[in-house]
Amino acid sequence: MKSVSDVLERDFAFEDTGDPAEAAESVPPPGPIAQSVAIGFRAVYVVTILLAVVWLGSNIREIAPDSQAVVLRFGNIVRVQNSGLLLAWPRPIEDVVLLPGPDRQLSQSVGSLPAVGGITQPPPQVVGSGVAVPVTASPYLTGDGNVVLLDAKLIYRIIDPRAYYLSQIHVEPALDRLFRATAVRVTAGFGLNDFLVTQTNAPSPAGNASAVALRAEVRDDFLKVMNAKLAQLNDKGVGIGVEVNRIDLTPSLPAEAKIAFDQVLTATQQADQQVAAARTAGELRRQVAQREADGLVSAAQATANESISSATVDTATIKALDSQITNQTRESVMFQAYVDRVTQIMNRVGSVTAVDPQGGTRFVLPGKQP
Repeated sequence: MKSVSDVLERDFAFEDTGDPAEAAESVPPPGPIAQSVAIGFRAVYVVTILLAVVWLGSNIREIAPDSQAVVLRFGNIVRVQNSGLLLAWPRPIEDVVLLPGPDRQLSQSVGSLPAVGGITQPPPQVVGSGVAVPVTASPYLTGDGNVVLLDAKLIYRIIDPRAYYLSQIHVEPALDRLFRATAVRVTAGFGLNDFLVTQTNAPSPAGNASAVALRAEVRDDFLKVMNAKLAQLNDKGVGIGVEVNRIDLTPSLPAEAKIAFDQVLTATQQADQQVAAARTAGELRRQVAQREADGLVSAAQATANESISSATVDTATIKALDSQITNQTRESVMFQAYVDRVTQIMNRVGSVTAVDPQGGTRFVLPGKQP
């Protein structure tokens, strides 16, 4: 049996005649094995070229509108690419890391406080309304000496991709710690009634603003203090490259305290309702009494006006005479008034009995004569 080397030697052997033309004419055609090897090498060359082209274009990609890319060259950040076409050297020369865009909102729920000295938070309990206190809610001291449980959800966005990539694994724990530090500071400036309606007409360190305004002020203070702490980290060169846009707070109370506050609030509301009802009844009685007083005053005024009018009519004659009397005409005017008055009286009398005052008759008894 012939070996492969013998076959190849036979296929590629030719006589060295010294004449190139004659040597070319005397070279026998390659055998099937040589042709297969040549085709195999050509295929390898083509595949290698195609792989090289694919490798060169492996980092040419399109960045979505809600994303951005950080380009690293041998582990160092060289540039940040926003949405659009990205041209980068293939790996391992350059690596491309996709991150959320600056307009995409990211969310993170703040975890519960870690155990300190082996003391952990109690399991969630069901309050009087049937709603369980979230297990991630943490207690904080308010400005009026009470304790409120806060469950928070942070809504943030990436503003510095370089800093975010370098501290990506530290972003969540950093936001947790910053929120807890912010909560300790902000809750100390507000009362419990600013987070939850526990007492009606309760004094608040924040003033006498409405409940809606107080809730908004609490959220604004949380947001301002949180972003101020993030800005301080950026100024120190250890920023995490994010900005908080909104903080969703869910305040609550422990189960026992919630029941007690609900009972006090219910009693206060009932007392307020009774006071309001008493005030309403008192106002109605006052209005009825006022109407009766107004009626009595009007009747008295009408009676007085009528009496004045009657007296005016009765004294009209006397006033007329008074305007006519003088020192010279006094006697005559008085006599004339007497005569007129006696005439009126006599006109009403049916008969008159005259008695001489100087006579012996002392009295007259009316009656029938025999």
